Amino acid sequence: MALYAESRDLKRVRSVQEAILDAHIHDFAKHTTKTEAVRFSRIWDAVPGQLAKENKKFRYADVAKHARARDYAESLQWLADAGLVLKCHNIKCPKLPLSGYREDEAFKIYLLDVGLLGARLGLTERTIVEGDRLFSEYSGAFVENYVAQELVAYGCRDLYYWTSANQAEVDFVVGRDDVVYPLEVKAGASSKKKSLLVYAEKFTPPVLSRASPMNFKKDGGIHNYPLYAVSRFPDLGRASGQNRIL
Repeated sequence: MALYAESRDLKRVRSVQEAILDAHIHDFAKHTTKTEAVRFSRIWDAVPGQLAKENKKFRYADVAKHARARDYAESLQWLADAGLVLKCHNIKCPKLPLSGYREDEAFKIYLLDVGLLGARLGLTERTIVEGDRLFSEYSGAFVENYVAQELVAYGCRDLYYWTSANQAEVDFVVGRDDVVYPLEVKAGASSKKKSLLVYAEKFTPPVLSRASPMNFKKDGGIHNYPLYAVSRFPDLGRASGQNRIL
């Protein structure tokens, strides 16, 4: 970010990002056994492909042929503890404490930094500059990874999402001040809100929120956070309940 602000040169930025990615790979081999390094590298390489799927639930079977949780779970947790990947657990029910309702075997994995994800995917300068393409390509996972990164950066120690069979999925669920707040992420300007409405019917939350490229707005009972201000979730939605904003 600092380099781009100084140089406005995306090629220089990409060079630094690739150097960081290479350094991580070298660290795997430097600080672990050969077997562990191979597992770390396979997980690291698998994350972008897993995010590209419509169902982004992490599958050990997609890491390597015949890969099993018992062989890779410890390596994946090491990467999460090191802050290199972000783990987002599914919850059975959005009640506090959220950790008490998480499903240990159902989770998504994001990279620690959306810029590194772009480098890992080889996104072109044109895709980055043309924002609409950046948001719409890659099954919306690029935007979802960005929101996960922002939530962690601004205080969410653990990430959770909620699903209801094959009926609905809310991308993030955050507990704050004894209240649970759902947040759906949209890569475009679509006003579709089926998942949030299903969630609302089941759990009647005080505020429904969405993060998208659109500006601040209220769409029925749903508060939209522009992506640049997603760090303000859920505070602005809570404030709106007190007639102060949105």
